[in-house]
Amino acid sequence: MKRKIKTFIGITIGVLLISIAYYFFLEPVNLVTGGVTGLMILFKPILPFEPSVLMYILNISLLIIGLFTLGKDFFLKTCYASVLSPTIILIFEKTLSSDLILKGVNEANWYFISAIVSCVLMAVGLGICFRLNATTGGMDVVQKMMTKYLHIPYSKTMYLTDMVIIFVSGFFIKSTNSIYGIEGVVFGILVVYGIGFIVDYIALDAKSRRTAYIITSKPKEMKDMIFTRTKRGVTECDVRGGYTNNDLVMLICTLDNQEAYKLKDYIHEIDKDAFTFMSQTKEVIGEYD
Repeated sequence: MKRKIKTFIGITIGVLLISIAYYFFLEPVNLVTGGVTGLMILFKPILPFEPSVLMYILNISLLIIGLFTLGKDFFLKTCYASVLSPTIILIFEKTLSSDLILKGVNEANWYFISAIVSCVLMAVGLGICFRLNATTGGMDVVQKMMTKYLHIPYSKTMYLTDMVIIFVSGFFIKSTNSIYGIEGVVFGILVVYGIGFIVDYIALDAKSRRTAYIITSKPKEMKDMIFTRTKRGVTECDVRGGYTNNDLVMLICTLDNQEAYKLKDYIHEIDKDAFTFMSQTKEVIGEYD
């Protein structure tokens, strides 16, 4: 139950941040960054109702398609976010002006400010949801269907669907004397890649560690040092030198990045001849802390 409550709170915070990014930073300048929010901005001029209504229609339609194509489990995981996102935006539409924040900024800087702030807000919101193994709904259905039926890696489908929407937006959102809205397209692409970079850090790199592999002739002293100075566990493997045929022991230990830097000096104190190499570990699952 605690895990479920934590997941729902995390999804709520994530969707709220994404909704704030859309309503207060993307919509006022018509900056398209892909997804359902991008379609809302594209169709806004011809809509006979509020954009949030279109989001309800798109999200619920995609949700039903996902139920039949991706299964009940995906439907249940996506249902909450799919309804929550347009609901938050609808509340904003009824209570607050979309240019509430940007009207205090020089209009010449609107695109720049909108791109930076929306990138950070959306990336943090998505990163929170990804870390909880949750989904925000909407275009996720299309992306997962492409992965399932077209065998395209999910990471690529995310960029593919967003890029198509961004490039199409250039024909519809442009200045008076322009044939193609290149400025909005360029900023949209930068935002998408910025989001990907930040999400990757939040979902993976923020949990990254260093794993040390220590081949030594003094395994007992080395283990005692790791236990007492770093308080970390150790995995022990028997190894043999390919050239010398000497039997040695390899110790494997995963640590925080700061601890890994200190460990190098500790190893040198115990065994100056120890062969040590360290690798970046993207994520640690299981009993670590």
